[in-house]
Amino acid sequence: MYAVKWSRLDNAAKIFPPNTSKTDTKVFRFSCELHEAVDAEVLQYALNAALEQFPFYRVVIRRGFFWYYFEQSDIQPEVREEYKPPCAPLYDVNRKNLLFELTYFRKRINLELYHALSDGVGALQFLRTIVYYYLLRKHRGEIDENTCFDDSTASAEQRSRDAFDTYYTGGKVRGVPKLPSDARSSADARSSAKARSSAKARVAYHIRSERFPESRLGVIEGHVSVAAVLQKAHEHNATLSEFLATVLICSIREGMTLRDKERPVTVTIPVDLRKYFSTPSARNFFSTINVTYDFSSEASEGFSNPNGFEAVLAGVKASFKALLTPEKLQEWLVQLLSLEHAFAIKVVPLAVKVPVLRNAAGKAEKEHTTTLSNIGKITMPGAMVPYIRLFDIFSSTSRPHLCICSFEDVLTISFASPQVSSDVQRSFFRTLSNCGIAVEVVSNTADLGA
Repeated sequence: MYAVKWSRLDNAAKIFPPNTSKTDTKVFRFSCELHEAVDAEVLQYALNAALEQFPFYRVVIRRGFFWYYFEQSDIQPEVREEYKPPCAPLYDVNRKNLLFELTYFRKRINLELYHALSDGVGALQFLRTIVYYYLLRKHRGEIDENTCFDDSTASAEQRSRDAFDTYYTGGKVRGVPKLPSDARSSADARSSAKARSSAKARVAYHIRSERFPESRLGVIEGHVSVAAVLQKAHEHNATLSEFLATVLICSIREGMTLRDKERPVTVTIPVDLRKYFSTPSARNFFSTINVTYDFSSEASEGFSNPNGFEAVLAGVKASFKALLTPEKLQEWLVQLLSLEHAFAIKVVPLAVKVPVLRNAAGKAEKEHTTTLSNIGKITMPGAMVPYIRLFDIFSSTSRPHLCICSFEDVLTISFASPQVSSDVQRSFFRTLSNCGIAVEVVSNTADLGA
């Protein structure tokens, strides 16, 4: 088994330990819902088998003089029936404990993971591997033991690599990123991106509401047909992410006063860099873009609704086009990694770095309204598909956060929020329903006294 005694946190992970709190634990949850009750003994077997391929996940975080770092641990994770609220703290500076936990409840397998360890795509690799071994053992004789799993080709060492470090050398990022087929790039987009990057970010509109007690999360989840949403998005000549980002912005707009509209609505969207730079890493490897729409014309002129859906969608599409370019991605990576590798930064003690990292995170918080994370299409071997109903994901957050993923024809749209008000969520799902898309909604907010 591949193992290391210690390793550095990757570039994206460094921001999480100093900014972890009871109100935002930096924990996210992936779930796989089966068509049958979960067998705890088989699930423990599956976790042990998966860890053989993901030994890097058996680590704890230690605080060094200059940086936090991962230390290999011999702690044996134990599967448990769900026993605490979703996305409860996993990292505690005063305790040495693993940064993930696997639980189950009825038909659901839940993987919770601290964001410093990995991003959503990396964690999904781990969960899919667990589900693979679970179903292979649970249904021996029904599923061929030679059933191929596409994640099995990468070695444990490859999964454990820091992809940021892999592509950075001598102040440059190696390789030109490739664009996915649905991304668009042009000279106008590149010049627009440069103009946006040089402009000073404005303080964004923030949704205000009473919060749930004890820093708990309210989760409202909608299940819709992938085909139905894609058809509607394509009718607007948009990608699924562009279409749903527009629905989200318009849903937020419904709760804004004219005074609120003096500030822009900014949706932060994580971008999986594996789509652009090839790597099997199961650690963090993501960037973010900020998609902003300004309703200030309504605030200044008192228009009832001059910014209709099509106008907002055009703005969203322009932002995607401007920000998702090879040049923009390389520029972002060089800027971040050059800062991290600068000698003056390296020799500053962690005690000095922590307040700076907290200040940077606080500044970023002011510049965004909400987050939309699209994990994309989740696949499993064909022989295992009949045993699985759906996958879903949601995250701890200090303000409403929308997560999306799909399995087969089930698109799961999960809103997590520390706020009692669910006006944005209701408006979002109502908009989809008004588009002729059937929506099945489930929620835990009644359990929280909402």
